[in-house]
Amino acid sequence: MRAVAVEDLVNSVPRDQQANAEHFFQRVFDSLMWTRVIDGKVQDVSAVKQWKHREPAEVESDLAYLEINRNALLSALSHYLSNPRIASKYADWLFLNILSYAEYIATVSETRKTLMGIERYVESLFPPKTVHTWDVSVYAKRSWHLPVALASIAVSCAIHALAGVAVTAYILFGAYRRKKAYERVNATFESMFKAYLSFNTTDLSWAHVANTLKRSSEAGAIWDASLYALAEQRAGVQPTLLPN
Repeated sequence: MRAVAVEDLVNSVPRDQQANAEHFFQRVFDSLMWTRVIDGKVQDVSAVKQWKHREPAEVESDLAYLEINRNALLSALSHYLSNPRIASKYADWLFLNILSYAEYIATVSETRKTLMGIERYVESLFPPKTVHTWDVSVYAKRSWHLPVALASIAVSCAIHALAGVAVTAYILFGAYRRKKAYERVNATFESMFKAYLSFNTTDLSWAHVANTLKRSSEAGAIWDASLYALAEQRAGVQPTLLPN
């Protein structure tokens, strides 16, 4: 999938709408800010000039350097859906691709912050990795967890054998609950990212897009209602695919 820029979007609408489209889509791209860093120093922060489908190897770098103003994009999508004269398959794809990706990386970011704390999360971003994983257990690990657990078991066993059994059972049950919680979160992340990866062409089947979003939501993903509205409008179906 090649990159899409403002001129591609402008050239895809009727000539009498091109001035309006240029102003509108430039505002869309102004909602995407990229921080350019060389040798660990910030050189500048500027709007992205073109958008291409993001690959797994780019996710960690995007978490560090790409800022997506989702509120501005959702407002733009609402305006876009009510103005069919500036619609095109390129613009349809752009909104679907950017917003589904934005939802994914925002969810990943907030989850990691919750598990790691803000300071450790920020430190983990730099330098950006080239391998992305949605396994949240990697980011929940602490070097002191195992020593503390073993020390707790040892102390409780020294006090009384039954106390040792109780503490061991409590620690194992807590580990089991965390494991199951991580599995649910991982399944949600996997469904979101696989849904995004399927939106890698402008020649989309919008019925497929709508169903993909719905299936992902059933796995726990939370997509903005505007994405469903776009998919349903383009698929020409009644608005029945929104998750309950």
